[in-house]
Amino acid sequence: MKYLHIMRNDKFINPFIDFINKNFSKEENIFFVIDGLETLKVLNEKNIEWYISKGRNLKSILKKIILLLQLPILYIKLFNYCRKCEKIYFHGLFDPRVTIFIYFFRFFLKKSYWIIWGGDLYSYKDRKKKSFFYNIEDYVKGNMKGYISYIKGEFKLVQEWFKVKGNFYSSFTYPSNLYKKIEIRKEGKEGLWVQVGNSADPSNNHFEILEKLSKFKDMNIKLFCILSYGGNEEHKNRVIKRGSELFKDKFCPILNFMKFDEYMNFLSSLDIAIFAHDRQQAFGNITSLLSMKKTVYLKEKVTTYQTLKEMGIKVRSFDKLVDLEEFDENTLENNRKIIEENFSEEKLIEQWENIFEN
Repeated sequence: MKYLHIMRNDKFINPFIDFINKNFSKEENIFFVIDGLETLKVLNEKNIEWYISKGRNLKSILKKIILLLQLPILYIKLFNYCRKCEKIYFHGLFDPRVTIFIYFFRFFLKKSYWIIWGGDLYSYKDRKKKSFFYNIEDYVKGNMKGYISYIKGEFKLVQEWFKVKGNFYSSFTYPSNLYKKIEIRKEGKEGLWVQVGNSADPSNNHFEILEKLSKFKDMNIKLFCILSYGGNEEHKNRVIKRGSELFKDKFCPILNFMKFDEYMNFLSSLDIAIFAHDRQQAFGNITSLLSMKKTVYLKEKVTTYQTLKEMGIKVRSFDKLVDLEEFDENTLENNRKIIEENFSEEKLIEQWENIFEN
């Protein structure tokens, strides 16, 4: 075993494990998956261990007590894996148990790499009061050997917030971000089809989008709001209520989780996608949409907007949204070509070779 991947189970994980096992040595890569989505089963491979905490669905204090009692088991497993490998890759740093582990066994940091997901970085801005845990978190995030992201602006934030000395590795990391050649669906459509956000998480700023689009409610338009994962029931219900009030039957909440191929087919039917996140998010959605020649709206302050502009890709500004405008065919085709050139499987293999070897 040379490379240890520590991750939570998420929709990106199975395709990633499959990609690594297909293109690199199974014997050299071990995947230690901690909790995550219960509804999504992890692949059955010899180089995968899925650690599921008992009692993780319980409420409040009882849950904390049961998780605390299980810490020695988790830490023994983590320690044994970490000491045997040459490099450790943290796929997102969300789990405080993992952060505390690497803090106490900080000698592992010299061979550790943080794959930045977004929420694990921007949580720094959401801190409302001082906490001793933040000191632990800052030390861990600031002392990794390497930092992996496709968004250069995120590494600049890491440098600013955590005073890091480690190296930056540019990679779009997951197969979900690969260029996808998918036939564009146009048949059986009427009017303009618009995607609102990419999940039910409040960070999508659903209400901000709905209010801004409300002036188009009399147009021949359909709004598709992805609410099939993330967030909580209360927020989902509020979004559905407000969307239905403003747009009546033109508002279509997506409540059932789609399989990957089904979701790609759905994206291909859209005309416009609007993301009003205040931080980098939904990167796989955005690259997929651009590869299908769709018009994408983003906030200008988001690092994704800046990165795409630097690549020569044209996206529209959510901040300056006056009319719902699609780009012309030449612009959309140019966007598609840039995505195809920069997000190929060959590129991703090359990026991971560099991450593993350097």
